[in-house]
Amino acid sequence: MTGSPWLTALAGAALGALAGWLSRSALKRVLHASDPVFYSVFVGGIFARLLVLIAAVWQLRRESYTIIVLFIAPMVVVQMFFEAFPLKHGPKSDT
Repeated sequence: MTGSPWLTALAGAALGALAGWLSRSALKRVLHASDPVFYSVFVGGIFARLLVLIAAVWQLRRESYTIIVLFIAPMVVVQMFFEAFPLKHGPKSDT
């Protein structure tokens, strides 16, 4: 992973896409559930993404700071893309 800066950034983006997609798909599954279920999945997704971030930094702890930043920055940015668009819920109306 540390052979090339581009490969490092791509690996971080791929991990971010996987974590963001899993979190978003879990939220979609419980979108129409009760509030306690929805919010517990929401908070669980936040903690899961935080654990992925900590695990990534832990795995890269012996690398230079440049490699860590090149991995973590795309990972966080890609995860934010999954949160940028709100989930659709409820009936559609023209109001």
